[in-house]
Amino acid sequence: MALPSDAKVKQEFRKQMDMCREHWLRHFCEADAEQRQLLQWLLEEGLSRPAGFQARIDHSQRLKTLGNDWYGRDDYRRALHCNLGALHSVDFTPQEQLDMDDGQRLAVANMLLPIVSNLAQVFLKRGDWRNAIKAATLGLRHLGKTSLEDANKFEAKLRFRRALARGEPGPERDLGRALDDLREAARIMPTSADIRGCLENCKGLLRKEHKLQAEAAGTAGQDDPDAPDALDGESDGCGGAGAELREEGQLSNAQEKFAEHVGRCLGKLRRYWRNTRLTFLRTARKLLSLAGFSWAWRSDET
Repeated sequence: MALPSDAKVKQEFRKQMDMCREHWLRHFCEADAEQRQLLQWLLEEGLSRPAGFQARIDHSQRLKTLGNDWYGRDDYRRALHCNLGALHSVDFTPQEQLDMDDGQRLAVANMLLPIVSNLAQVFLKRGDWRNAIKAATLGLRHLGKTSLEDANKFEAKLRFRRALARGEPGPERDLGRALDDLREAARIMPTSADIRGCLENCKGLLRKEHKLQAEAAGTAGQDDPDAPDALDGESDGCGGAGAELREEGQLSNAQEKFAEHVGRCLGKLRRYWRNTRLTFLRTARKLLSLAGFSWAWRSDET
């Protein structure tokens, strides 16, 4: 009988190690130093994770409540630490999860969903768009494992918060995917004025963005085959005013408006294309001068 190769042995060893390693906290504390700092803070505050399944569930609930209290006081650093501590408290290894019964797995899933929803909100407040997206995505991935009656409400909130993060200038910006999230959130909560307003703002920003791109490419007035279909004239289930997403410690209507998060990038885009055009004209003028030609047209530079 042939022995397994060294590569297969190492692969199996890593697999077994992963089964004994906690994963959820590492979504947000990727560096070991970050995780150690959090655990040190929990220890100093007398909030270290206890042993035992039910004790860990209860401790997670306590830390989540503390996080809400700090959020209400605008202390987003402590709110973040408490919610990460709550996540750490229910961060069972895959092997531990295999040993659980169905009721225990359900209790963990029901605890996880509101925690990552809170984390997405705190990350938004702290301007950490990447982790806000990661928190919302983690929550959406676990929606089907919960028994919460308001799971649909959590889905709408998570999609809304992920859309806000995706609308921010920077490497995470993706207005197209933000629009998809807002459409789905509007379908789930059609009476939310916040979602409806952000959805319309996102459509407007996408139209402006495509127009600027068309102007820069010299195709203004032509049909753009890559532009999203039906940005105008669709309701997306957003009719009527009424319920809002706001709970304790959440953003106000004005703060949650999508235009406040993404609008300022449009000015940067306009300046970029204008500067590119001026650079081209100046370079062309120098080349023509070197070739003996006179500058025969006006560049309308300022």
